[in-house]
Amino acid sequence: MGDNRAGNLLKTIYVDVDDVVSKTTETYTRIVEAEFGRKVAFDALTTFDLKKSFQLTDNEYHYFFDLVHMPELLLGYDPVAGAVDTLSHWAGQGHRIEIVTGRPTSARDVTLEWLERHGVPHDDFLMVDKYNRPGNDPAIAVSKEELAARAYDLAVEDSGDMAIFLAENMGVATALIDRPWNWACPSHDRVVRCRSWDDIRPLAA
Repeated sequence: MGDNRAGNLLKTIYVDVDDVVSKTTETYTRIVEAEFGRKVAFDALTTFDLKKSFQLTDNEYHYFFDLVHMPELLLGYDPVAGAVDTLSHWAGQGHRIEIVTGRPTSARDVTLEWLERHGVPHDDFLMVDKYNRPGNDPAIAVSKEELAARAYDLAVEDSGDMAIFLAENMGVATALIDRPWNWACPSHDRVVRCRSWDDIRPLAA
């Protein structure tokens, strides 16, 4: 690590994509209503298991999963307020930003295109099999065990399970961006709950 312009130590920062940089899940409620005729409030999505949250059958869930990972939908998501501005600020200070996503490996190219379109600065892009999804290309996605061998000074996540993994298994100070599905996340000394990127921005100071 070196010193940045403010005299602080430079950091290597892990940044998740969905619901951290990209407004993803809040679009799902509209999709579920349009496709299945079910109205589910965003605040009712209190589990990371979307099949359970939306009360989908197996067939409905597989259709929904494929639908929300179609390139035209992924490219249409807006950035989360404050995300690009904060990441640009950090990059300008010299911090190393690594985008780390649990998206299926089939979404690699479109995710990189989305990041470029929205000017999201990053020094590395990593796909991690966070959720043991079938069909991931092992030549592209690394395992959580392989992730644990990497070193980060700060992480930004929306998954409670991943926040605890980063904090407990990797010793990483983790900003957990407040979402309904992580409200039940247990407290941890290295995990700080943040309402928005305004709360996250000072953590790399």
